Amino acid sequence: MDKTIKYLLLLFAALLFLHIFPMDANANMISKKRAIVLFEEKVDRQLLEDYTVDTDFVFSELPAAAVELTETQKKMLEFQPGIHSVEYDQEVQQSAQRVEWGFKAVAADKRIPNTLSGKGVKVAILDSGIDKTHPDLQVAGGACYMTILQLDGCKDSYNDDNGHGTHVAGIVAAKNNDIGVVGVAPGAQIYAVKVLNKLGDGTTSTMMAGVEWAIKNKMDIINISISSPLLDSNLQRMIQRAYNSGILVIAAAGNEGPPLTGEWSSVQYPAKFPEVIAVSSIDSNRRHGELASVGKEVELAAPGENIYSTYPTAMKTMSGAQGYETLSGTSMASPYVTGLAALYKEKYPTMTNSQIRALLQKNAIDLGEKGRDVYFGFGLAQADKTPVGEASLPYMTDGKGKIIIDASKAASQYTGFNVYRFDQLIAKNIKASEIIDYATKGDVYYYIYPVIGGQEEEAAYSVRAENPAPAVADLQTDKWYNRFVTYLYYKGVLKGYSDKMGYLLRPDQMITRGEAAIMLGRALRLEEKKPSTRFKDVTSSMASAGYIEALAEKKIITGFSDGTFRSESSVTRAEMAILIAKAYQVPAKTTGTFKDISKNVTGYQYINGLVAENIVSGYGDGTFRPGVMINRANFSTFLSKADNKQLRITY
Repeated sequence: MDKTIKYLLLLFAALLFLHIFPMDANANMISKKRAIVLFEEKVDRQLLEDYTVDTDFVFSELPAAAVELTETQKKMLEFQPGIHSVEYDQEVQQSAQRVEWGFKAVAADKRIPNTLSGKGVKVAILDSGIDKTHPDLQVAGGACYMTILQLDGCKDSYNDDNGHGTHVAGIVAAKNNDIGVVGVAPGAQIYAVKVLNKLGDGTTSTMMAGVEWAIKNKMDIINISISSPLLDSNLQRMIQRAYNSGILVIAAAGNEGPPLTGEWSSVQYPAKFPEVIAVSSIDSNRRHGELASVGKEVELAAPGENIYSTYPTAMKTMSGAQGYETLSGTSMASPYVTGLAALYKEKYPTMTNSQIRALLQKNAIDLGEKGRDVYFGFGLAQADKTPVGEASLPYMTDGKGKIIIDASKAASQYTGFNVYRFDQLIAKNIKASEIIDYATKGDVYYYIYPVIGGQEEEAAYSVRAENPAPAVADLQTDKWYNRFVTYLYYKGVLKGYSDKMGYLLRPDQMITRGEAAIMLGRALRLEEKKPSTRFKDVTSSMASAGYIEALAEKKIITGFSDGTFRSESSVTRAEMAILIAKAYQVPAKTTGTFKDISKNVTGYQYINGLVAENIVSGYGDGTFRPGVMINRANFSTFLSKADNKQLRITY
C-alpha cells in the first residue's frame, strides 16, 4: 500500500477515534503503554505533547524520550517527520539467585601486587540500589530512575528495597575489615544506580537512564546483573555510547540454562550485545552453573553458585543472618569479573576498556573444550599475576615507531619464552636477548611467559612501553595489525594522509592495484621506471606508473588480456599472494591445508607457499577466501611478514 494512502487511512481512523473518545477529557479511559520514542536528530517536545499522554523522561545522550501513549497515538507518531522509531518499553529482571569461596577461585588472594584494591576506580552498579547504611559497604553516590515508572518510585533515593543490588555490590567491593565478607576490589568507588524496583523489575527506559548516568558521571566500569530475552535497539545504542566513551560494560549472561532444541544461544540481553562482557557462572568444583545461559556470546566464567555476600540489614534473610545472604546465579558471577576489572584498571591506569577486556581474556583459565566455548567463554576469570617493578624488563624507543626490549634477563633464565603484546602472541618459544617491535604513539604492554616442558607458565616479566611516536589518529596500539602497519610506515613503504583529524593511515580502506604496486616497489627498494606502452591505461601522470613499470620488468606483475593494468581496481587475497610470492621468491607448494584452495584456484601454489613460510594465514573455519578483497591493514600484514622474518611466528 502506498505510504501516503496508508497515512491518510491511519489519520482518518485516529480522527474517528478521537471524535468518540476526546483525548484530553478521556485520556484515562484509553489503554496506554510506556514506549521509547527515538528521533532522527533531536527531541521534538511539541510532537510529544501532541501525540502522547505524558512524557516520563527525556534522554540527553540519545535524541529519545520515555513516554506514555495509546496504540493509536503510537501509530500516528510513527509517521511523523523526524521520528526514527517508537518501541514499547520492555521489562527487565534481575538474573536469578542462590551463594565466599569465589574470592580465591578468581585468584584475588594472589593478585600482584597484593596492595591492589581497585582504589580510584569508579564502578556503577545498575541494579535495585545498594543499602546505604550497610556497615560493610561504602557507597560513593548514585541515582534513582524508578520515577520513570511511578511518581513515588524514588522516595528513598537509591536505597535497596529488594536485596539483589546490595548482594552484587558486596561481591565487588565489600570492605576489607573485621566483619562479614571482603569484596574483590574493596577500595573501588561503588555507585548505586537504581533501575529496578523492590520486586526486582525495571524496563529498558530505566536501564537506558542508568547507563546514561554512568556516561555523564565518567564511570570506569558498569556492572549489569540484569537480563531480558528481548533485543532493544535503543538500549544497545546507549550501551554502545558507554563503550565508545571508554567504559567497560560487564553483564550477567542470564539464567536460562542450555538453549532449547534448535536454538544456538540462551544468553540474554544486554550481555548478548558485542560491547558487553557476558559472564557465565560456575560452582566450587568449576562445573558450569546448572541454570547459567549458554551461547557463543559467553566471554568469561566466574563463581556464581552459593555465593555469600552483603544484604540489606533491614531485610530478612533465609539464613537468619542480618546483613548477609547466600545467593546463586550469573548475577553473582558478573560482579566477580567487575571486581577483577577494577583491579586491572588500578594496576594499568592507561589501558583502554578494550585492552583490559583483552587481558581478562588472556588471563582466564581455560575450562571445558580447548579455547573459547559456549559454556565458559575464554575460561575462569583471574586476577592479573604479572609481576611489576623489578620484574619489568628495560626498553628503549627511537621516537620513530621502533621499540627495543632488553630480554637478556629472560634469555638467561629460561630455555624459551613466549612474548605477548597485549593479548596477541608475537613471538613463540624464543630465546632472544632483544625483542624488536613497532608501534604508533601510545602505551604498549608486553608480557613474557616462560615455556617449560612445552607448557606456557605464568607471566614472569612485563613491559609497559611508553612510545612517543608516530602519532596516527586512526591506528590504536592494541589493534592486532598495528605492529605490521607501523613497520611499513617506519620503512617508508606505507604513507598516509593529512586530515583535520590528524595524520591517517586508513588501515580499513581497500587497497588498489596501483597502491599495492607502490608499496611493493618501495619494499623491494626498486627504482621507479619510465612508463612504457605495455599497459594502455598506465600514463606517466599516475603516481603508481613508475613502480608498475619496474615490477612489470621483473615479471612480478602482469596486466589483463585487453592490455590494461586497471590500477584503481581492488586487490583480492589471491592476487596479493601471487604478488608477494613472486616479489620475495617464496617457493611454491602444490599442497596445502585450506579447504577452499585447490588446483582450480588461480595462484593456489603461491598461497600454499606463503602459508608454509608463515607469511599468510586464513580464517577460523579453515578457509583462505581467495576472492575476498583485501584492505591496507591485511596487505601490510602479509607484506611486512614477507619483508621481515622477525615478524613471523613459527609454530
